[in-house]
Amino acid sequence: MDKRCSERFPRRLRILGTSDYRAIYEDGQKVASRRFVLFVRRNRLGHLRLGITVSRRIGKAVVRNRIKRLLREVFRRAQAEIPDSFDLVVNATQGCAGARYDSLHAEFLAAVQKAARLWGGA
Repeated sequence: MDKRCSERFPRRLRILGTSDYRAIYEDGQKVASRRFVLFVRRNRLGHLRLGITVSRRIGKAVVRNRIKRLLREVFRRAQAEIPDSFDLVVNATQGCAGARYDSLHAEFLAAVQKAARLWGGA
């Protein structure tokens, strides 16, 4: 693997703490789509961060882990298209279980752009 082109999901791009999640849920914009609910809040870090939650109601561990891998990949590839530095939390819903990458990617970008417009107007 070429070290110049890392495809990792580094720790600095993750939302890890419960207090961070709580602040995003309380202060952020909420955008519902078919396959997930997106919470967006502007941050002062100068880069994007992502948090993903998938409830046990969605499916067993294999299904939940697949959804998380897909959403991380969507985020990784969409970073350049997201206009500002935001904290993003994606709450997967039932429709996310059988989703394909290309449909998730398009839906994710549309939701982020809508949330960014709402945040800019607020």
